[in-house]
Amino acid sequence: MSTPPILEARGATLTYPTPRGPIVAVDDVSLRIDPGECVAILGRSGSGKSTLLALLAGLCAPTTGDVLFDGRTWRERTVNEINTARATGIGLLLQDGGLLPGLRALDNILLPAVLAGKSHAEAVARAEELLGMVGLRDRWDAYPAELSGGQKRRVALARALTNNPAVILADEPTGDLDGMAAREITGILGEIRGARRTAIVVVTHDPALAAIADRRVWIEGGRCAPANNEMAQPVAISLANQVEEGAPTAPVFEPPPATLAAQRPGTAIGNIILHWLPFLGGIAAAAACLAIVDGLIAGKQEAVVQTVRAQRRLAEEMAMQDLRADVDDVVLGPDGGVSVTIFLQNYRPERALHVLGPAIEVGIQRNGRWDNIATVVGFDGRGIRSIGREKTVLGARFTITDERYDELLPGYIHVRIGAAMVVSDRPDGTGDLFDRQDAYYIYLRDPRRQDDWIRRANKWSEKASIPMWISMPSH
Repeated sequence: MSTPPILEARGATLTYPTPRGPIVAVDDVSLRIDPGECVAILGRSGSGKSTLLALLAGLCAPTTGDVLFDGRTWRERTVNEINTARATGIGLLLQDGGLLPGLRALDNILLPAVLAGKSHAEAVARAEELLGMVGLRDRWDAYPAELSGGQKRRVALARALTNNPAVILADEPTGDLDGMAAREITGILGEIRGARRTAIVVVTHDPALAAIADRRVWIEGGRCAPANNEMAQPVAISLANQVEEGAPTAPVFEPPPATLAAQRPGTAIGNIILHWLPFLGGIAAAAACLAIVDGLIAGKQEAVVQTVRAQRRLAEEMAMQDLRADVDDVVLGPDGGVSVTIFLQNYRPERALHVLGPAIEVGIQRNGRWDNIATVVGFDGRGIRSIGREKTVLGARFTITDERYDELLPGYIHVRIGAAMVVSDRPDGTGDLFDRQDAYYIYLRDPRRQDDWIRRANKWSEKASIPMWISMPSH
């Protein structure tokens, strides 16, 4: 009993329409590829070689006939089944290599394994093994732009082998390479062919690459036939011989399909108008519609922007002018601790006003700079509180340590009380939010100084009262 083929085309035809008639790219092709077999597809440019390869890979569907991979047609598989079969069973080697320019050589090779569900460690190990096989282990971190044409093609071949495919489909793998690079690719494909574990279908004009095949197929006008030695000669060699002899025996390029109606290229202005006027008219109409719609949208957007700006100005005015905040009182405790309270007040209570915070920070001037000191607040600074006409009083506490401080006014310590808060016109803290930073400055009596000393130092009268704190303007 014979082994079933890994790939098989059964009367596959692919036709696509053009304005001058249909073109048959592949015409009633029946082709069988056995497991481990190496088949070379030869033919002139435009004969249908690459299209046949795309049909075999399931990249396009035949108009009539069927293509089977591993015993099942591509047509009967679901999209997921097609993707899985192609990812795990077929290695594609495109004409340009198809490497992703933003990935290193190692990443280009391991990507199919990761997409197939293998672990990253497995994918990396397999990619390193293949880099060694194609002689690029030391170039694992090179990007495609840093590699030569032959090196890029070797990386692409390694990527095609990542998932140990049952078949490799290679489209002109040596077509644009120099002699040495072409021999490298041919040698690697020859080793794969010798192992007989992977079938190879290669489209080529290279006689050295065609020579490693078990079977050669000639395609002409979309039809396949076994290739004889004369047909298998590369086009470049045949053309050279024809020029020397002066008597070409066969055209170099594939003739145009007989189904195309004969017609000279039109250059008359009538042809241009006939073919392009509807298209240009459609573009003009679309452009006019877009201009009208764009104008309407722009007008609406401008109105929205103006409304938002007005609302934001109102909210900013509320946050910066309607909200009053200042020091309410400062009290010195018997233990040397200082209690300070600040107040918040809404001067225009008909407009709602809400505050998140404030965060209180106290600094004392020492040696010409502000040193922050430990401060304990007596309220929840994370909550949102509504501010009305009545004062909202919030307290904090700090301690004067036995250190030297700047005394701009003899007997008084220069203190700065900072309050940072977020102001909103909505109780949930949404809408326009404004970050308000306030600083209140006071002279705080130094508890270490006696009343008489403060009076004498400031040249006050003997009966002058000694205030606990003196408010200072912002500076």
